[in-house]
Amino acid sequence: MKHINIEQFSNGELTQQINREMEAVARNIADPNTEAKTSRKITVTITMKPNEQRDFITTSITTKSTLAPTLGAVTALAVGKNLKTGEIEVGEIGNQIPGQMSMTDVEPQQASGPVQEIDGKSVNTDTGEIIGQASGGNVVDLRKAREA
Repeated sequence: MKHINIEQFSNGELTQQINREMEAVARNIADPNTEAKTSRKITVTITMKPNEQRDFITTSITTKSTLAPTLGAVTALAVGKNLKTGEIEVGEIGNQIPGQMSMTDVEPQQASGPVQEIDGKSVNTDTGEIIGQASGGNVVDLRKAREA
């Protein structure tokens, strides 16, 4: 029997398929999301089916690679009910304690109640709050007040 050159077998298709699977295996090995020590495998199947007269053989070539699966990811989810809408909400918990609010969760409140102009300042007449006044100007140092 004459030897067959594997490089030229099926017009080079066998070599192309093996190279394609080798590239897939190399990408899988280089992927940091896969287990490093898991074995990878390339299987080459050459199927030969002769005709009734046994003078002609139909040959098919398939390659298949077995790769390492990607590593799983673990996270935590919190389930709760939105008190404003009544809808159930699911959210991923990051560095926040479940149920704890962050400053981004708080919506800025608009002034409520009747507002009047008194001495050139907008004042909420229900609460006595001066609207739009920046805090910091009326800071009372209680340590100094106690000493006096």
